[in-house]
Amino acid sequence: MTRKLFYQISIVPLLAGVVACSEKSAPENSVGQQVFQGTCKVCHAGGINGAPIFGNKKMWEKRLPQGIDTLVSHAINGYGLMPAKGGNTSLTDEQISHAVNYMVQHVKQP
Repeated sequence: MTRKLFYQISIVPLLAGVVACSEKSAPENSVGQQVFQGTCKVCHAGGINGAPIFGNKKMWEKRLPQGIDTLVSHAINGYGLMPAKGGNTSLTDEQISHAVNYMVQHVKQP
């Protein structure tokens, strides 16, 4: 087996995994963005009632160590002055989870 063929064979599964991951996360990210724009942005754009502002790392730094599961639970069930599902009870738990992940991704980016 030539070196070139070996590298081609070795990289194909790696590239397939990268493509599969990006295809899976893109729709989830899109759902998260749509939910954020339609519901969460009302409070998280301006910090209404102490909501951490979208993209503001300082405001999110105390919340992130709680872990994504806790943040999603707070968003689904309500926490403090935030109503359950941001007041939009037609949203599914999965949609809320995507929205929370979308917001968290934007404060974790360098």
